[in-house]
Amino acid sequence: SAVVTPSREAYDVVVVGGGLAGCAMGTLLSRTGRNVLVLERKRYPVHKLCGEFLSPEAQDVFDQLGVLNEVKAAGAVPIHRAALTAPSGARMDTDLPGQALGLSRYLLDPILFEAVRQAGGEALDGVPVRSVEREGDQHVVSWNGGSIRADAVVGAWGKRSNVDGAMERAFVGRTSPLVGFKAHFEGDDVGDWIELHAFDGGYCGMSHVENGRVNVCWISDERALKAAGGSPDAMLDGPMRANPHLSARLDRMERVVPRFEAVAQVSFRRKGMFEQGTMMVGDTAAMITPFCGDGMAMALHSATVAAPLLAAHLDGDLSQADLETAYTSDWNRRYALRLRLGRGLHEAFSRPWGANALVRLGNALPNVARWVAVHTRG
Repeated sequence: SAVVTPSREAYDVVVVGGGLAGCAMGTLLSRTGRNVLVLERKRYPVHKLCGEFLSPEAQDVFDQLGVLNEVKAAGAVPIHRAALTAPSGARMDTDLPGQALGLSRYLLDPILFEAVRQAGGEALDGVPVRSVEREGDQHVVSWNGGSIRADAVVGAWGKRSNVDGAMERAFVGRTSPLVGFKAHFEGDDVGDWIELHAFDGGYCGMSHVENGRVNVCWISDERALKAAGGSPDAMLDGPMRANPHLSARLDRMERVVPRFEAVAQVSFRRKGMFEQGTMMVGDTAAMITPFCGDGMAMALHSATVAAPLLAAHLDGDLSQADLETAYTSDWNRRYALRLRLGRGLHEAFSRPWGANALVRLGNALPNVARWVAVHTRG
């Protein structure tokens, strides 16, 4: 396909990554009258590895971005209840604190990408950025066949990218044993529930997206993957069957999006808010564990925290040093406890005894379960 080139040689802001956080940043900054360019590596529409669960907090940001009605019209499915199950057969049911939605990234991302353009920004897909370099007060963003200058760059390229390596970000050198898989299935009605099914080494989330499909997304350690035989199909037929609730669901469903989306080296460590002056948002800054069901909302919400601060910096009201201090402290205040809690819950729920204990505790002390739900989200 033809290489699309940006309309300018320099921009106020270049956002690298056109996912949730990147598009939210692009839209909010474009509204301030800045010239903004969002660059997305993949060509939309595309399936992405994601729980595809939009908590009530995510919808607040959609409202702010002016896309909530469009998201609902695209076929988003209301979700009101959550179930946790353990390999022992124990199960805990609870009402969600508000209505959540299920919608695939295949449909959602193009809506958000278009919102950037509606706000007056430029958004180009199929542009895999290679590097972001600082040159004096400016940045140079490069990809195969082109480069662009910007006064500010926002890193929104997700969990892990070659740009992290090019920037020599510290987390890249640390390995993580966690892997993730996702595909869409058909054949069973999960209703208005999101279900989290634990198995030895990980857990699997299931909830509806558009057209009656069920998003099946799981995270596990490499040990469980290797023990099963090294493939996602082998996991579905092996260790995941030890949970009777999960096994019964899988018996009734078949995969309809044939290719599994997969990711390795999933890290829940903090990755840093800035690198060489580039401001990080969403999963590029830090990723919350999927157990919390808050990843998409947190990515979107982090843009609402970052955008006004970056706008103030571009207006000359905040120095780079003050921008970095303000964003880092704001980010910590909002997300640090959530991330820590999420890591602890992830560790426990990935082990049969821990999952069993959490489910039993949730049933015995519903107020504790409610406290956890409140403190792992916005």
